[in-house]
Amino acid sequence: MNFLFLIVLFISPFLGSLAALFSNSYDEKKLKLLLSFAGAYLFSITILSLMPEVYSSANKYTGVFILGGFWFQILLERYSKGIEHGHFHLHDVVKKHVIPFGIIASMCLHTFLEGIPLGAFIENNTKIGYSILVGIALHEFPAAFALAIILKGLKLTNRTILILMTIYCLTSPFGAILSYSLNYNVSESVFSQFMAFVIGTFLHISTTILFESSEHHKFTKLKTYAVFIGVLLALFVVFIQ
Repeated sequence: MNFLFLIVLFISPFLGSLAALFSNSYDEKKLKLLLSFAGAYLFSITILSLMPEVYSSANKYTGVFILGGFWFQILLERYSKGIEHGHFHLHDVVKKHVIPFGIIASMCLHTFLEGIPLGAFIENNTKIGYSILVGIALHEFPAAFALAIILKGLKLTNRTILILMTIYCLTSPFGAILSYSLNYNVSESVFSQFMAFVIGTFLHISTTILFESSEHHKFTKLKTYAVFIGVLLALFVVFIQ
């Protein structure tokens, strides 16, 4: 098993958590640029690598599972409040002064699903595995930062925040480990449908990031550059040996 995958899956959101915990302020515009870059990269990797991989052994239900993952992510965001997209304006949550376990649980499920695609590549050092890993790491840093900012706004102790965020950070590696186990214990067709479902969630997450991180749904010059670089990086990773 390639433990580097698991370490990166944990370290990226954990660093985002620490950055939020020990910062007195944050630049939301810069975080949105990072999200735009990550969203463009994740979308491109999904189209260029994950979908061809799944459709190489597709059946008539593959598209159904992709749609299912897409709509499941929409349902999930009713509880996560869009924190995985970098949303910080959760004044109603902070005003209640109650730990938002519904938000935390939905975010944990979200990041658990993100770790699943790596299960098929965690055993060997394939280029597609590393390309997916980079996309997840880029997305998870600002997502964890946003969640930690919300918890910090509730005036929780640093110890409590670190415990909650550590649980969150462990869910993505757990998803990769479970997926790794399934890859060796279920048929290729079943695992392929499982992957198709995750592709649907990736498509929703990445496209929502691209449009919701825009002011009035318009691409600024800086955001256009960030998206362009994200797409170029994905093309480089996939096609350059």
